Amino acid sequence: MNARRTTSEKILLGLSIFAPLFLFLIHLNHTVFKSRFVLIGVVQEMFTIPCILGQPFLLLFAAIGLYKKKFKEPKYAYISIVVLIIGISLTVAKFIVSQSN
Repeated sequence: MNARRTTSEKILLGLSIFAPLFLFLIHLNHTVFKSRFVLIGVVQEMFTIPCILGQPFLLLFAAIGLYKKKFKEPKYAYISIVVLIIGISLTVAKFIVSQSN
């Protein structure tokens, strides 16, 4: 049972790192690289909304997992929470900055 929890925590950590990283790469492509390849555009369109909407759900799952364990064994869930809070705040900040321009 402990190995199963560790595996689910690793998956949660991987997804929580993937979502902000993907959104950061989209930002880099839009501002620096300005690549217009069709395949890159298709991948961006497929994963942008799920990454934006998935971050709060991943944060909720990480918090629920910590609550169920009574905040013991702070391995992957704490890292996931920190990464997701930074990613969500940067995503919201990017929307605010893009609206003000």
